[in-house]
Amino acid sequence: MAKPFEYKAKDRTGQVVTGTILAENEAAVAAYIRGQGYYVTQIKEKKEPFSFHSLINMVRRVTVKDLAVFCRQFATMIDAGLPLLNCLSILIDQTYNPKLKSAVQDVYRKVQEGETLSRALGNHPQVFPVIMVSMVEAGELGGVLDEVLNRLAVHFEKEHKLNEKVKSALVYPAVVIAMAALSVTFILTFVFPTFMTLFNNLKVELPLLTRVLLGVSHFLRNYWPGVFGVAAAGIYGVALLARQPRVRPVIDQVALRLPVFGMLLRKIAIARFSRMLGTLVRGGVPIISALDVVKKTTANWTMIKALTSAQASIRDGLGLAAPLGASSIFTPMVVQMVAIGEETGELDKMLEKIADFYESDVDDMVSRLSSMLEPLLIGILGAVIGLIVIAVVLPLFDVMTNFNRTL
Repeated sequence: MAKPFEYKAKDRTGQVVTGTILAENEAAVAAYIRGQGYYVTQIKEKKEPFSFHSLINMVRRVTVKDLAVFCRQFATMIDAGLPLLNCLSILIDQTYNPKLKSAVQDVYRKVQEGETLSRALGNHPQVFPVIMVSMVEAGELGGVLDEVLNRLAVHFEKEHKLNEKVKSALVYPAVVIAMAALSVTFILTFVFPTFMTLFNNLKVELPLLTRVLLGVSHFLRNYWPGVFGVAAAGIYGVALLARQPRVRPVIDQVALRLPVFGMLLRKIAIARFSRMLGTLVRGGVPIISALDVVKKTTANWTMIKALTSAQASIRDGLGLAAPLGASSIFTPMVVQMVAIGEETGELDKMLEKIADFYESDVDDMVSRLSSMLEPLLIGILGAVIGLIVIAVVLPLFDVMTNFNRTL
């Protein structure tokens, strides 16, 4: 794991240069400094005090947006005619994500030692995705690295926008449901028992609804550690079960058949497939290799099965459209456009048009879902709170009725 090192060095004029970089060890730091044309005088590991910021840096991952910025800057410098090592050196200074910075530093050292850029990037699969490694390899072979990096930048920018649309569809319902659960739990645990004590003192016969909620309240107050433990274990168990090879295909098929959300998941999968395959084909990656990259980056079993059939079909000299049409995940429009792209020799352009269409469709669908879910969730929350209020008010009516009778 990369660690921060402080160093002192001298340039050719004898002027002292200091700085801090992330590296695996002191030897890697020394190699980096010499690569800058400096003479090393001191290297020591920087001990940083534990802080919330350092914890965030440790768990922070490299996002699609980080990769989009990285590729855009890289492409601009390559297009300007800067040598590869100089580009990497500048990118190290301009990169703020600790994980990405450490990976770029290692890439710089490997390229300096004679490795190709694609192989150096491939040494960091957790940072640089398969599509990036494959595209860079094709760009190196074709001498069009700047064009490939520009296409990658566009791809990651589009992917970032799609991810944001998906998050916007999920975040609002999740927040409302979480707040509703916390509110109801608080009311049942702390507020509801106060009224029940009053009713017990007045010896009021409680209605069925009130007795049921009283039982729930008693259970939450006395067994809340067990409730949270069982809930956490259940979530963890479901997550483990979903990863099993025999279970995952069933989950994917059920998810695609869900009303409304199943269609949304299908459109997202088609948009990502089309964008990625179109980018790879336009970048010069052979179609079978490109399909293999898409298979490695998709999590949908139905999609993986369809792409495996497509690879076998292409190896037999047949087209891509037929096996896609045999799958339940691809719509007739996608199959027809892919067939036209194969016939005209413009498959990459057709795939990009499909991606644009479905990304726009996902955006519209997310907006409609948000407008539909908002009143629905508020109505459900209102109904739950209403039941609790009714459970409290009913005994109060009995108290008032008995009081009037005594008068």
